Amino acid sequence: MPAHLYPTRQTMIFLSLLTASSLPLLGTGCSSSEPTEYRQFSETIDERSQKTDTDSETKQTASAKPTVTDQKTTPETTSPAAEKQPATSAEKTAKHSPTPSTEKNTVKVIAIPKPQTDNSAPEEPAPLIAKKPDPKDRALSDQEKKELASLEPREVKILVKERSFRKTSPENALLINYDDIDLLKVMNMEPVTPEAPELMPQWLKDLNGKRIRIRGFMYPPFQQTGNEVFQLARDNQICCFGKNPKIYDLFPVVMRDGVTADYILNRPFDVVGVFHIDAETIDGELQRIYMIDDAIVIDK
Repeated sequence: MPAHLYPTRQTMIFLSLLTASSLPLLGTGCSSSEPTEYRQFSETIDERSQKTDTDSETKQTASAKPTVTDQKTTPETTSPAAEKQPATSAEKTAKHSPTPSTEKNTVKVIAIPKPQTDNSAPEEPAPLIAKKPDPKDRALSDQEKKELASLEPREVKILVKERSFRKTSPENALLINYDDIDLLKVMNMEPVTPEAPELMPQWLKDLNGKRIRIRGFMYPPFQQTGNEVFQLARDNQICCFGKNPKIYDLFPVVMRDGVTADYILNRPFDVVGVFHIDAETIDGELQRIYMIDDAIVIDK
């Protein structure tokens, strides 16, 4: 190895002395300035950072919560100098920042109605009551519906002013027919009212209490034989085909004491008995106007 690469002892001593003499100079250079200067510089940096943070917070507050002015309040008067001052960065940011939409941040709550519970007991169905069918409630034919629709109260007037009857056997009875007691044909009465007996012509009133002989059909009774009472009908349509009769087309016949009648099906026969004009009403509704009693049946 070359000898110049290894330092000698004198060189090492010289370098140590040089290093020791330079240490005071280094300490003096570092401590030439006072410590307060470093603190002031650090404080200045901290103040700037705090100011920057404050400005950023002000900008965020201004953008998030824009100032709202009340239009009703009286604006304060400002000096011309204040008006000329430029707007601050916070105000500019507040003017140009968009107003946050409240609809996006609103949570809609939909109330679900609760099902209503009915605690009341269910209504019990009305009990079925058996009802005897009424012949008057039957369905009418088209012709009968037309007749009922065209019926209107008519002006009562005597159409048959005079009428005479001849006597016949047995028992000198007056021979009459259903046309003689038809109040529509005799006195233009429709419908028949309870006042009908008082409005009849005199010749019809004179038949009251007289023995008459009249031909008709037997309305089906409740039994085939031994009938003491039955209904005499004008024609067999009333008896067998359900025609809606007028009150003077169907009336009761009461047999003579000790005498009965058998049911005569669908053929005419004569009845001899005492004729009565007797208007009978129930709840103001006319139920009958004629009847015959002390009667006998002549079936020949």
